[in-house]
Amino acid sequence: MSDNTITSSAINLPIELWNGTTSDGKPNLLGRFLYLCWRIDWQLHATPFNSDMSNIVQEYSRDFKPGFTTGVVIGLSQAWLHLSKLTVAEKSFEELSEGFRTEGAEERFIPMAPALRWFWMGLENDLRAAEAKKWLIAIGWGEILKQAEGRDAAMQRVLAGHAVSYGSFIEEKPEYTKAKQKADARFIEDMQNWQRGGMKGHRPELKDYQPQVCHAAA
Repeated sequence: MSDNTITSSAINLPIELWNGTTSDGKPNLLGRFLYLCWRIDWQLHATPFNSDMSNIVQEYSRDFKPGFTTGVVIGLSQAWLHLSKLTVAEKSFEELSEGFRTEGAEERFIPMAPALRWFWMGLENDLRAAEAKKWLIAIGWGEILKQAEGRDAAMQRVLAGHAVSYGSFIEEKPEYTKAKQKADARFIEDMQNWQRGGMKGHRPELKDYQPQVCHAAA
């Protein structure tokens, strides 16, 4: 299983739209970085007049390759306003997960990829963040963005009611998968009939074959 978006090819298994873990079951790069941001944000709130970030380096540097220094943590802290928005965006994601859903969570959802880009802009505007920017590039800033974009895309399916988020992974709802398969089958059948008929009349278009999910009566 890779860090990137994957799908299940097994029959009768839910289709996996996104997975936030690595092959050894640990959080992917996006997850590790967001947890680091949460830890920095927490410490800045808890001890705003204490600039000693050495404890964060000791606890979390080993989670990244290459590891980071106190200078990196201080650099990330320079964009505290944008870093705090990352933690808010992560909380909005968690509130849409099964077992943790809260009222109005759909309206509060903040996509992570745009928040990360704003965070990067905050770093670019501060010369004290130069070391932090170099470190982010070294660990794979592009991969962090890619993983965030994959999660955001899967979350759009959740917001549409077609998928379920379990926090560390997102799956397509089985009833939606079945409805989509039926719609695709109708399209293929109609297209074949249209071709057999000499391609006369209206040509079937895939956009006209939207999945129709049948909800059981209460």
